[in-house]
Amino acid sequence: MSYWNEKVALVTGASRGLGLAIARQLVSQGATVILVARDQEALTAAAETLATLPGMAVPMAADVTSDDDVKRLEQEVAARFGALDLLVNNVGISSRGKLLDTQLADFRRQWELNVISAIRCVQAFAPLLIRRKGHIVNIGSLASKSAARFIGPYATTKFALAGFTQQLRLELQEEGVHVLLVCPGPIARDDAGNRYDDQASDLPPEARKPGAGVKLKALDPDKLATSILQACERRQADLIVPWKARILFAVSQISPCWGDWLQAKFSSRNKG
Repeated sequence: MSYWNEKVALVTGASRGLGLAIARQLVSQGATVILVARDQEALTAAAETLATLPGMAVPMAADVTSDDDVKRLEQEVAARFGALDLLVNNVGISSRGKLLDTQLADFRRQWELNVISAIRCVQAFAPLLIRRKGHIVNIGSLASKSAARFIGPYATTKFALAGFTQQLRLELQEEGVHVLLVCPGPIARDDAGNRYDDQASDLPPEARKPGAGVKLKALDPDKLATSILQACERRQADLIVPWKARILFAVSQISPCWGDWLQAKFSSRNKG
């Protein structure tokens, strides 16, 4: 029997992409999954794609940047299910741009979506998760460990999410709650290569590419979702995909200059 059978999970940003892939893996293994996003119509459509699987998908529209929406969501989950086994903070946004040209409003927007929304959801659902000694998964990025050029406020927010996750892991150890930081490379998507065209017109060509030009194969969201759930079952502290990125991160800790050199070597701007 699957580890996730009859467990209750909540996934934010679940109407598409990685969030939907994680929900699909959970429902296929018999879990009840609360799909959360702002668009009720998109959520309903996503839930319908999971209807034939063994578990159950429950769409609940909510804006995780709203205190009132998250409080309402927590109350509904508590009333209907009584506990929670897994919280996946997947919602987030990325961009392109030079830091000196980025408006403070753009920093605030990404800070709210990429960091505060996760903090808000963790604080709201922690009592339910503690009750079941469950799992918290925060979806970071390779940019949680190493910043690249031209990605605007993204690395700033993902580094902050990594710090929050580490402290949370230490503080919840005695409660038996597992906390996982996921740091994936670029994830395959239909608009890869052109989604930043309106933001990168005055930037080098590599800025338009996935990962701002990092030389990595795009990740299959379904395979990544499988790896994330397996990491939860093993109660890992972090999951870095691809694994070889750990080399860059380790070198960067020893010598930032060497880390910058390695990052340049494995990006599109290196012509050698």
